[in-house]
Amino acid sequence: MFDIDDKDLKQYEKNLNNVHKYAFIDTVRATLNAEVYQTMVQYKKNVREELVIRTPKNNIVMKSIGYERTNFSEKTVENLEAVTGQRAEFYGKETDQLRKQEFGETLVSKGKYTPKATKFTRGGSYKKTVPKQNLIARTNAKKIEDIAKNPVKGDIAKQFRQAVAVVHNTHKTINFIPDGETSRHKFGIFQFKDTGTIKKKDGRRVIKGHSGKLLYSFKDKRQELHKRPMLKPAADKVGTKSGEIFEKEAEKRLIKEMSKNLKK
Repeated sequence: MFDIDDKDLKQYEKNLNNVHKYAFIDTVRATLNAEVYQTMVQYKKNVREELVIRTPKNNIVMKSIGYERTNFSEKTVENLEAVTGQRAEFYGKETDQLRKQEFGETLVSKGKYTPKATKFTRGGSYKKTVPKQNLIARTNAKKIEDIAKNPVKGDIAKQFRQAVAVVHNTHKTINFIPDGETSRHKFGIFQFKDTGTIKKKDGRRVIKGHSGKLLYSFKDKRQELHKRPMLKPAADKVGTKSGEIFEKEAEKRLIKEMSKNLKK
């Protein structure tokens, strides 16, 4: 049941039953409630360390993590249950993000594609999280008609040349979505930055280096998430202290019951 020697557990059970009919089950109940609360606290800590949580005080993912205490009216030890985790629904919204991360599920887009952050967007490694400035909600991506004065429709190569020209004339970074795939079969949100120009021997000024990078790929409808367990490690960590928690609750219960018979 708990991380405690069987002989000690039986002795505690005997002592608790001697002082009150329900003292033992109430102690088990208090232990489970303490464990599930501590697991929830550790779970939240793991989530904050593992994921990038924006505005943690008001974040729906963090708020949807909770716990349920055991049923107070339940008088059978085997039926006692306390649970913690992310609620399936919170404020009328489905909240299953952490379950998908915990088990590494596959996301399937309801639309035409699932945006995938590239290695460049993540700072050079897929193991890194997307920095705040590169979040898709902050990209403010635009189509060619929102960028160029005389936009070209259909010709992807010309659209790219127009976007690059605008960037190097205005010296502003632009996040751009072309009308379709490039010649290298890439499609998504491209970021163009002013990389400056260099002067050739014949006097021509040309763009220095590559100014375009793919931020998000729009090619696939499916995206496989890597397993990122956060709840199980929390439960495992607290589980190692279950015997200690039980003994603490048992001592509290014994003192409480025995003190009832003492004269003031």
